[in-house]
Amino acid sequence: MVSFEQRLKKIKTTEDAEEQVRLSKGYVTRLRNEAKKCETLDGKLAMNEKVKQAESVLRKMRRSIFDIEDAINNGLAATSILN
Repeated sequence: MVSFEQRLKKIKTTEDAEEQVRLSKGYVTRLRNEAKKCETLDGKLAMNEKVKQAESVLRKMRRSIFDIEDAINNGLAATSILN
């Protein structure tokens, strides 16, 4: 799983920020589909935990998108919002 910090490190432009949100959303969707396909309860529970973590990253990305874009437009790295 790609963490919020790892996604931030990949962002260099505002387009990269939008791309990371899109990729994160796709990852959540893929995990949900895999969770539905699991046949065992243990498998479903494990996949649902991964889904929850991925959704958390997606929420952070969506919540921070404007701060990330502001940092980039001011010539700072996207990771500067972590401070």
